[in-house]
Order: sequence, then C-alpha cells, then structure tokens
Amino acid sequence: MNLEQMAYLVELKRTQTLSQAARNLNISQAGLSQSLDSLEAELGVKLFTRTRSGTRPTKAGEKMIGHAQEIESQLQMMQTLAEQQKQVAEPPLRIGVMNEVPNSLLDWLLAFQDRQPQFKAYLAEADSEQIIAGVKNNDFDIGIVAVNAAKLETIQSLDFTEIGQGQFKLYMTTNHYLADYPDPIPLDLLKEQEFALFIDDYISEFVAAIADQTGPLNVILQSTAFRVVLETMKKFQAVSIIRTTQVRNRLYDFEQHSLVAHELTGLGLPAVPTFKYGIIKLPHKQLTSVQKRFVQGIKPM
Repeated sequence: MNLEQMAYLVELKRTQTLSQAARNLNISQAGLSQSLDSLEAELGVKLFTRTRSGTRPTKAGEKMIGHAQEIESQLQMMQTLAEQQKQVAEPPLRIGVMNEVPNSLLDWLLAFQDRQPQFKAYLAEADSEQIIAGVKNNDFDIGIVAVNAAKLETIQSLDFTEIGQGQFKLYMTTNHYLADYPDPIPLDLLKEQEFALFIDDYISEFVAAIADQTGPLNVILQSTAFRVVLETMKKFQAVSIIRTTQVRNRLYDFEQHSLVAHELTGLGLPAVPTFKYGIIKLPHKQLTSVQKRFVQGIKPM
C-alpha cells in the first residue's frame, strides 16, 4: 500500500471508469488495473465492482476511499503549508564584523547567496569589544571577532568557534632603512621611528603598555582606513604595529607585497599579545536552517 494507490482510489471513484482515471493520472489503464488488483490482494477485500457500464466502489471500497480522501487532503494541506513557508521572508543574519574580515568571507557570502537567494545578511563593521557587546545585547546574531588570547574571559558567556590566530608585528615598507635589519630591532631605533597606526582598541592598549615601559612612541597618524595608514608608511617612511591577520585578511586590497614584518621584542613587556579569531553567538540563539548552513560554511582565516 502506498500514497499513489490512495490517489488511484480517489480518482477512480470520481471518474467511475478505468480508462478516464488512467488518463487523468497519466498512467496506462493496464498499470492502473494491476495496481488496484495488487491493493485488493494485499487487503484481502474487494474494493470495486467492475462492469461494462463502469467501476463502482463496494461497501469496503467506500470506507477505504474515505480514508484515502483524508490522506489526500492532508497531503494537500502540507503542500500548501510548504508553499507558504517558501514565501516567508528569510530574516537577515545580522553579523558584527571586525575590520580585518578575510576576502574568503565575502567570497562565501556571494557564493551562498547565489545558491540561496532568500538568504540576506546585514554586516556592520565595529571593533571586537563593540561586537562582543552587540552579541550579548542581541544587536547582532553572530559576531566575527579577534580576542586577546590572554583575556578569553571576555567571551566566556558566549559560544566561540575558533577560525584563526594572529599576533602583533612591526610593519614597514620594503624600502625602509630597517627593512633588512635582523630581529629584534633595538629599542633605541624603534623610539626614533614615526608610527602610523590603525585605530583599534587592542593596538591602542598595546601602544599604551609600551609607553608605560619606555615612554610614548612618536605617533604621527591614526586612522580607521588602512589605505591612509599604508600611504603614510610609504610617504613618510613610518612604521606600524598591526596584527598579522589585519594584513593578510584585510577586507580591502592592502598590497601585502609592499610590506616587511619584524618581531616586536625587547619592549620591556611580559609578552607580545596573540589573538584568537572566531565566531561568537549567544548559547541559545536560534538561527534559521539557512543561516546555520551559512555560518557552518565560514572558512578558517
């Protein structure tokens, strides 16, 4: 017994002829007859009386057809509900993104939207502390953040899926006079440099810690635009303190080939901060099935 046979019973009662029912069901008359014979044999009862004038259900057949009609009605309701669900607008996934989102995320977003046109995303750029607060306050559904590996307690109340790691390094252009200097660059040489810094809470905190140990650095520019920082480094031979992933995974083209990295040591600090990158969300945050598939597809940095 199967759903097709239920449909056959309903249609045969409606048309009362095997030939017309077979045409309406788009099957052969022989196939319809064979299927009904098989169903009668399986149930052990006669469902139809077949005569020259047509096909009529027996009393047992009437009861069976009544159940078949109920099944067909339920299937139609399920199909209607499914169509209605397709029309329901998929809510946008609100994503807080740090200022070093990898190009792979944008590539994945565009590819996913090609396959799932109903998927929508709202990306808001902010620093990691703002994103963490936004996720906790439900302003963002998820966040992609950098967290100081020594201060993971800031996200202990959130689900965290690690997608990468990074650390601070000293960057300069390839034509800088210290570009080929062996690590570590002496503190007295570092103190002579002009610094162009990206505006970032972690960078500001690290530079402040250096100032507490060695005195303030000569910061000539701070900007939220990587292009401005890079052009300042080129024009004024300035150096910069940047996370490795900010260079490697910057949302915008950053001309990685034009920069040289040096280790930051000998600054009188216990250690140079390292960072974990990951996806955060509230533990019980409910995402749609489409949103879950998108989040699961985000590649490691």
